[in-house]
Amino acid sequence: MVLESIFPVKKVIKHPIDMFVLSTIISFISIFVANMIFPGKSTGKIITLFITVGLAPIIYGVFREEEEVEREEAEHKIHKDFFDRHDEAMKIFTLLFLGVFTAIFLTVLFSPFLLEEDFVEKTFEDQILEIERITSISSGKAIGKALSPEIMDIILWNNLRVMSLSFILSFLIGVGAVVILAWNASILAIYLASFIRKGLIEEFMVRTISIIPHAPIEIFGYFLAGIAGGVLSVGLIREKFLSKEFLLVFRDSLILLGLGIISIFLGAFVEVFL
Repeated sequence: MVLESIFPVKKVIKHPIDMFVLSTIISFISIFVANMIFPGKSTGKIITLFITVGLAPIIYGVFREEEEVEREEAEHKIHKDFFDRHDEAMKIFTLLFLGVFTAIFLTVLFSPFLLEEDFVEKTFEDQILEIERITSISSGKAIGKALSPEIMDIILWNNLRVMSLSFILSFLIGVGAVVILAWNASILAIYLASFIRKGLIEEFMVRTISIIPHAPIEIFGYFLAGIAGGVLSVGLIREKFLSKEFLLVFRDSLILLGLGIISIFLGAFVEVFL
């Protein structure tokens, strides 16, 4: 793959901003290719899968490097604390999310000028339906504080479900968490860009400000769960079961997953009560 030679894993880890560039490029390509080969009702989901396939080699390489760092730590060849061992992966996942968001946001924003008038509605029908579902849940907050605990339960369990899928898919497939991140990035991008397309600049600013307190916290939980599953998956393959190297990987994976759960609870509380 040409992009792999331009953005090798070690280069991306050393310069995480390359992940933003790479994920943006792959997202644009995925949108174009999916519409060429699979135009129709499920194009939005296929775009997400194409993005995952395109980024798979890089993400798997990142997980391998993460596991290698943990092995060296277990063998006392290096001395890094927990956050030092995983900060690069967190940066890479953050920039991956932002790259996908940017590509889809710009596509939605400029499609009326460059593409068919109903391009967004046809291409991203799946995401639009999900936005309508989420909006209907969130609108319950306006009913009154008496319903706040019930609304929080709905939001909390929905986000925990997504986080669990991020962990499980990452553990089973290695790069499965990218599906969750790309899907959520596309939903957020379409939701916000739609206001600008309609000329509702003030509404765009209000909506953007309203999601800033809770959305990054919840998405961070998905990052942590994805990293936890990916690192554990690679560690299980490469290390002897119950060896000191494997136990360090397992411990770090549990910590990452625990922090992810805390992020989801905190995000739901901020979304409902603040």
